[in-house]
Amino acid sequence: MGKKIFLITSLLCIIASIFATSAEDIKKVLPGLEQSARDSLIEGKIVSDSTIGGNYIAHLYPKASYGQTDAIKAEEADNSFSITALSYIPYGPKLKAMDKDERQLKIFNTMRAISTQEGITYISYRAGNKPRELIEKSRYIEDPRKRSSDLPDPVATTFPLTAKSFVYQKDSTFSGNVYEHIYTNTSEEIYVRIKNLDSMKAYGLITAVKKEKLSISLGTYQLEDGLLMYALTTIEDKDPQIQVLWYTVDLPSSFKRRVTSLMEWFVASLEEIENE
Repeated sequence: MGKKIFLITSLLCIIASIFATSAEDIKKVLPGLEQSARDSLIEGKIVSDSTIGGNYIAHLYPKASYGQTDAIKAEEADNSFSITALSYIPYGPKLKAMDKDERQLKIFNTMRAISTQEGITYISYRAGNKPRELIEKSRYIEDPRKRSSDLPDPVATTFPLTAKSFVYQKDSTFSGNVYEHIYTNTSEEIYVRIKNLDSMKAYGLITAVKKEKLSISLGTYQLEDGLLMYALTTIEDKDPQIQVLWYTVDLPSSFKRRVTSLMEWFVASLEEIENE
């Protein structure tokens, strides 16, 4: 019994030490984040905010990162609104054992495996707060004029500082659309800016977002024991709520739920690495 108690106590001490290290890492990279928000990240929760009402969001991004640069622009922009989300993902044993460069390449290839987004779900208010399929189709294409092309997910063998590609996705609300993906990376940060190259119609009826007026950015930032993952969605020239017949579509809520689903997909993808 004494040995069992000792082992349990030792394990709890190790876990507490990891949490403390993670908390210090997060505090160092996100000095403007409140203690309660840091605690939420350590507990595995997503911290989110928006620029609606004049709120500031740049403190939710690592200092001097590409994400923070875009967040500052979003705060200052007119006739637009932005939604942001932030999470912390501890490394599993395999990712933890990799050196920084090897890990960065693995994370990059995982983020670009967009075909695996097919079938992911989100919580739909319209369906009574039940899971509903979000992405029906997801594939790379040669260019916006060749939408029928079907390219495999690219796999890099060396970590690039930049990369550009085109993606076709069909989802449950906005049907099929083509997006441009542009990556800008550093040794710590992987950052992709996603722009819609089509006008996005809600349920095929009303234009919810005009061509090139949606920007979704996803980023990861390496810490010692885990990853920060953040998302920034900006919609220009559109009110936060639109009316589709008798139904009101709340765009901030809709895109927040979509981004949450993408974050959950990414976490699940990292977990699969541990099972390889």
